[in-house]
Amino acid sequence: MSNRRIEKTSSKTAAYTCVSRACATYEKDPRFRGPDKLSRVLLPVPVKLMLQIAPLRMLFLRKLSPPGIYEYVLARTKIIDAIFIKALYNHYKQIVLLGAGFDTRALRFADINHGTTIFELDISTTQKPKIEILCRKKVWLPPELVFVPIDFNTERLSEVLSRAGYQEGQKSLFIWEGVTMYITPQAVDNTLAFIYSSAASESLIAFDYIYSSVLRQEKRFYGEQEIFKTVSNAGEGWTFGLEDGEILQFLSERGFKLIANYTPSDMEKTYLTAENGECVGRVNGTHCIAIASVNKESPKSQI
Repeated sequence: MSNRRIEKTSSKTAAYTCVSRACATYEKDPRFRGPDKLSRVLLPVPVKLMLQIAPLRMLFLRKLSPPGIYEYVLARTKIIDAIFIKALYNHYKQIVLLGAGFDTRALRFADINHGTTIFELDISTTQKPKIEILCRKKVWLPPELVFVPIDFNTERLSEVLSRAGYQEGQKSLFIWEGVTMYITPQAVDNTLAFIYSSAASESLIAFDYIYSSVLRQEKRFYGEQEIFKTVSNAGEGWTFGLEDGEILQFLSERGFKLIANYTPSDMEKTYLTAENGECVGRVNGTHCIAIASVNKESPKSQI
């Protein structure tokens, strides 16, 4: 039986991500400002007040945020926002958020959603408090948004989604943000197998992952020791990673075509570099973000 902390109470890492997104909305330079102002609504009043005070906000970034993780969350939010918006404009039938945490995209982009069903999946200990806060704050919930409680350790994704109204064979987008590193290799394979078999060809998946060397604690990357310690102390330690350079083959063997792979240096160059070429922040070196499409024209390998 699992003793993971998130099975008993709301995820600390999901809450941290929410705070980081809110913090980013106060950046003075619009090029680096975070887009998720709605994340502020999900925060306790004392935290929200703290973030409004610049010295306290800086204290949070220096003392409570592992090196480069705030910058990583800022870049990741913008990368996944872009693919989310593109799916809505292209009238994808479904968007599935696997481990949604305190995500707000279904709310932030409701005005450009013209019929795309958005399924938010997460464990009830994280999802229920989120729904309660949104209802208490009288945040309008669009009819296209479907909350789906799930225990990924004990319930089958296909069965849970089917009961929620998920339709197989449709062009869909799957967002797997901040999840793969917390589950087993078998769970990763099972999820990718479900997406490959149930979604239409050219459906998309966006997910982040860590390097396998981080699990071996080789201490190769900027901020590695601090973030590894933080997630371990939160009771949500990492269990899955990919070797550096493995992502293309990993996805191909599972029936996916790699479209983009953002390394920490890629994120710094695109999202943290000023017009004069100066890099204003470093991204934690442990994480990458992959975007891939379902490729049914090329049979996947037997793994």
